[in-house]
Amino acid sequence: MIIAHRGVSFDIPENSLPAFDASWAHGVDGIEGDFHLTKDGIIVCIHDEDTERVCNIKKVVRHSTLKDLKQLELQYNGDKNLNLQIPTLDEVLQTIPNGRKIYIEIKCGLEIISPLLNQLSESSLNKDDVVIISFDAPVIKALKESKPEYKSLLLYSCEDNRNIDELIDDALKINANGISTDNESSQLLVDKILSSGLEYHSWTIDDPEVARKLIQWGSSSITTNDPKSLIQKI
Repeated sequence: MIIAHRGVSFDIPENSLPAFDASWAHGVDGIEGDFHLTKDGIIVCIHDEDTERVCNIKKVVRHSTLKDLKQLELQYNGDKNLNLQIPTLDEVLQTIPNGRKIYIEIKCGLEIISPLLNQLSESSLNKDDVVIISFDAPVIKALKESKPEYKSLLLYSCEDNRNIDELIDDALKINANGISTDNESSQLLVDKILSSGLEYHSWTIDDPEVARKLIQWGSSSITTNDPKSLIQKI
């Protein structure tokens, strides 16, 4: 599966509705977005804990209401007629065509689990269309304890240089369905994860040759910043 990282984030502001719409137009299997909880309990799609990088005005998401955040505009030098507000989870879910997927990366803490699961249960999405991902093991653990039917992946950066056997043990203990990493060169890492019974997923891969290699090794999905190019070349 080819998953658009924060939408078509090479060309359009990341985590925006236009970026996600463009992803579907390119024929991706799914989108990946980052989510935080606002002061008034609304789930919004933004990577950082504050708005400074993407809006050039700093508001801390957890200390801001949805109304506060909707007054800002994502920075973009292109078409100013695009909807460049920070979207809510509900707005992002409404873009998803039937049979396509969303990878929901939780960027805050345990406080988002209950409202997230409530919102997903009220949506029209099939449970198989949702994948929850996080670097935070307690978040994945809490999610699986509440709703084990949702697929979840523990994120891991190879820069952390962890013992892979310990990483696999941690993923199994929290009942994660798989591990998603930025590994581009170690087939051994992929083999170990797959032999443990866990799924293996890849991020953020923009080189078609690397993507083809990872798919051959057994990666279930490739998350990319440039889905159009990757789809054309692999």
